[in-house]
Amino acid sequence: MKYRIQPIGKEFSNQAIKSLEERLNAAHAKGYRYHSVIEVQQPGCGGFGTPSITYLAVFEQVDAGAPPIN
Repeated sequence: MKYRIQPIGKEFSNQAIKSLEERLNAAHAKGYRYHSVIEVQQPGCGGFGTPSITYLAVFEQVDAGAPPIN
């Protein structure tokens, strides 16, 4: 089993939700199944500054010959 991880950000406006829906549908069409979302902390620029929180979507590669999601 293989997994692919894709950043999805942390914006949840109506437009961002629609965009996320389209990305999930596109990944499914390419042979991936949504698995989960992970919250991660990214360091500030160059390791300095305030870290930020973002989210990563995890997809399970269902079709062994599936192309990359991106």
